[in-house]
Amino acid sequence: MKEQIGIFYSFLCFYLTDDDSRPIVIIERTRAMIRISGITLRNFKNVKYGTVTMPSFLKKDVTCADILGIYGQNGSGKTAIIDAFEILENIMSGKSLSEKSWNLINVDSPEASIELSFTLGGEDDAPDRFRYTLTFRKEEGRGVIKSELLERRKAKEDESYEREKAVLGYDYDNHEIKPDYIFKKMVRRDKEMELDLLVSSRMAEKNECSFLFSSDGAYEILSSSKDEELSAVIREIRRYAEASLIVFSSRDVGMDSNLMMTLTYRKEEKEGLIKGQIPISLEKPSVISREDRRELEGMVRKMNTVLNAIVPHLTLGVYNAGEELTDEGKKGYLVEIVSLKNGKAIPLRYESEGIIKIISITNVLLCVYNNPSVCLIIDEFDASVFEYLLGEIISIFSKGAKGQMIFTSHNLRILEMIDKDCVVFSTSNPENRYIRLTNIKNTNNLRDVYIRSILLGGTKESIYEETDSQEIGMALRRAWRDAEE
Repeated sequence: MKEQIGIFYSFLCFYLTDDDSRPIVIIERTRAMIRISGITLRNFKNVKYGTVTMPSFLKKDVTCADILGIYGQNGSGKTAIIDAFEILENIMSGKSLSEKSWNLINVDSPEASIELSFTLGGEDDAPDRFRYTLTFRKEEGRGVIKSELLERRKAKEDESYEREKAVLGYDYDNHEIKPDYIFKKMVRRDKEMELDLLVSSRMAEKNECSFLFSSDGAYEILSSSKDEELSAVIREIRRYAEASLIVFSSRDVGMDSNLMMTLTYRKEEKEGLIKGQIPISLEKPSVISREDRRELEGMVRKMNTVLNAIVPHLTLGVYNAGEELTDEGKKGYLVEIVSLKNGKAIPLRYESEGIIKIISITNVLLCVYNNPSVCLIIDEFDASVFEYLLGEIISIFSKGAKGQMIFTSHNLRILEMIDKDCVVFSTSNPENRYIRLTNIKNTNNLRDVYIRSILLGGTKESIYEETDSQEIGMALRRAWRDAEE
């Protein structure tokens, strides 16, 4: 396995620029693949404990479409999953922990932890199983990392697994690289290497970033470590977070309050994987670089193939409004995305919010549907999207998508279009926040079973904290009366 990892997990991250374009992250293509198998939250927001497992891991079939919907009443922990993945995407990409992350720690606890389970392996091997645990705590009105640990279970030739072992970790409070035998293996009596690691650990603490995955931590030093296998694993995980883990909160899709829309793209070229974002103003033409204009025009051509099938008669175009200098004083191009109807171009800002949302995520949906290494995490996938269309999209993805997708939703139409293993329900119990409904037959309508469970109970945990319609009506009257007194 060690020799295979050396072949499969080679990785390189650098920046390409031309005379008028902003940096683009390019990551060398590898034959290794990461697939998320589950996530566990402890004392995170209103989730004291909650764990979610992906359908493919339940079925022990990595070839099946891996789509997971999270349902539940408002305030029951659905968005907590999205927020946790957003933290993981940043930390495993080598970025700093947001100071505002302390707001995500449960009010009754001094610290929170996120545990991500995933598999990593080459095309022809049984994948190894990994678990990455990040713990962060409150300190003077901000969130700081307390510890992180990567563990591994190696696959055997008979497809069973070895006992779980620690790969690498760091205790920020005690300034300790763990486990000790791994630290010794990394340095191999190389005093210069040992000093570099100790200095990098302090840098990671200072910058509130991961010791494992940040350039300020062990990430760069591991490239010259004598432990090539460890170096390859760490680099492959960061590669995945940078290029293949795509997290959209509800504020990241569609049009924001500033009338901006961000188009995310990920593509494969000879140089490797390319991931980037192009912010587009819907209020006026945007100034973008030559490289971004070229990318935008290619994205629109590709999206039109899909959009015509999803929304009949919808076609996009890129209107070129001339040239203008960028803020850096470089040559830029004024462009505006328009919808084309009856031969006329209409600015996209006049389209509905639902249309704009569909456009903003179409390119990423293309990646998920066709690439097994991509995982899309999206909050409120159903917002502003027509119910019937939403059900059709989910049905198509649950049958044919190669990648992984986790989404939250309130629209119950999806429950009629998706397998029961592809749905998790949030509960009213913060100690056991996520469950799957059991004893569901193939002939059952999952939507009807869910509504019946809300009304009559019968599940191992309550999935709806009961409200009283009469009490709501009285409260509305009382609030109005009190305001007039």
